[in-house]
Amino acid sequence: MEASLRQLRIRFTASMGLLSGILLLLLCGILCTAIFLSSELTSGTVLETMLDRPSDEIADDMGRPCFLIFTTPEGKIGVVPAYEDRLTAYGENRDAIMHAATVKRDGKFKCNGFYFRVQSQSAPDGTVIYAVIDRTSDRQNLVTVASLVVLIYVTSLIVAVLFFYLYSSYALAPVADSMQKQRDLIANASHELKTPLTVIATNLAVMKSEPQSTIEENAKWMDAIEAQIKRMNGLIVSMLQLSKIENAPLNPVDVDLSEVTEGACLGFDALCFEKGLRLITHIAPGIHVMGDRDALERMIASLLDNATKYCNEHGRVGLKLTADSRRARLCVMNTGAAVSEEDAKHVFDRFYRSDGARSNPDGNSFGLGLAIVKATVTAHGGNIVCRGMEGKGTVFEVTLPLAKNSARKTEQNGSTAVSDSADITSADGDDCLLPPPDED
Repeated sequence: MEASLRQLRIRFTASMGLLSGILLLLLCGILCTAIFLSSELTSGTVLETMLDRPSDEIADDMGRPCFLIFTTPEGKIGVVPAYEDRLTAYGENRDAIMHAATVKRDGKFKCNGFYFRVQSQSAPDGTVIYAVIDRTSDRQNLVTVASLVVLIYVTSLIVAVLFFYLYSSYALAPVADSMQKQRDLIANASHELKTPLTVIATNLAVMKSEPQSTIEENAKWMDAIEAQIKRMNGLIVSMLQLSKIENAPLNPVDVDLSEVTEGACLGFDALCFEKGLRLITHIAPGIHVMGDRDALERMIASLLDNATKYCNEHGRVGLKLTADSRRARLCVMNTGAAVSEEDAKHVFDRFYRSDGARSNPDGNSFGLGLAIVKATVTAHGGNIVCRGMEGKGTVFEVTLPLAKNSARKTEQNGSTAVSDSADITSADGDDCLLPPPDED
């Protein structure tokens, strides 16, 4: 798994680094292009101004040297007097620059390490005027900017790659968690299936060792095989349920949670009576949520089954359903040994079974029931918590968002919002739904 995660991190970093490199390259290209086009635009404007007003001395706002030269019909080359000093500044390169400008006529040219742009205009008398601007500083600035941009690009890309590599551990945490859960699921499922398969193989070996025995004589071995097959079937069904809830899309419909809860409680009346337990319920009417009716019914039944399974002898099981203006709150409680703080953190983990009072009493629990409950609540956009009340018992609290119509009705009826603790405990921490032990 570590090798796979490492490869995922490398792929993630490479893909994000490539994307960042392309975006940075695009931004750098836009910057350099903008600078280049700006210099071209301003130099072209200066040249046009010089040609339009040849009698005036025009200066470039950016400080680039510019001058006017002309050629007569006879082929003589001269400099407009107003620009004589500017051209003289080039020293011995003066004549070469003038000649190169007249040859190029329009466009860009290079002369003795200097870069120029020239634009010409013909007069009616045959004279041709050439406006010339020195682009050497523009070129140097563009090279400098390009060098800085390349440096910034490389530095930014290195920083981005390092950042994405470090960030990948956080970004891929859900993937790592999923892979770990899958790994644990396979290991735990294999462990759970190993025992029944061993029992089945042993019983079959015993039956095969006595080929003349009758069905009646092998009844106990066959019963044991049947029990183990049922056990494996229960495990497989639970795993399929969990996988379906976690991966299949939910098609929510309006569900009367009050009605569903009442139906689930009716199914446990006889069970609690048979076990000598007292079932106490308080269900507010007309509470609606958006969800899957069957999944919600199974969730409530699982919580009640869990409560009756771990309730103390002659104890009490309580269920309370209330709602405020935004959410429905379902509390399922049982008396007996309180779940420890450490166990409360892991009761929703797959295949988790504590070593304490809430361990597996009947030997048929796989530790998937509460994991399915958690997945169901999460799929419905809700939350579930478990906590123990010392000397009282254990409580599971489920909160689910109300359906819009139910929320509006609750607001119109002026229902009082239920606080996080008012559902189950009073100010001093005593349970307010379950009666005290001496109450009949």
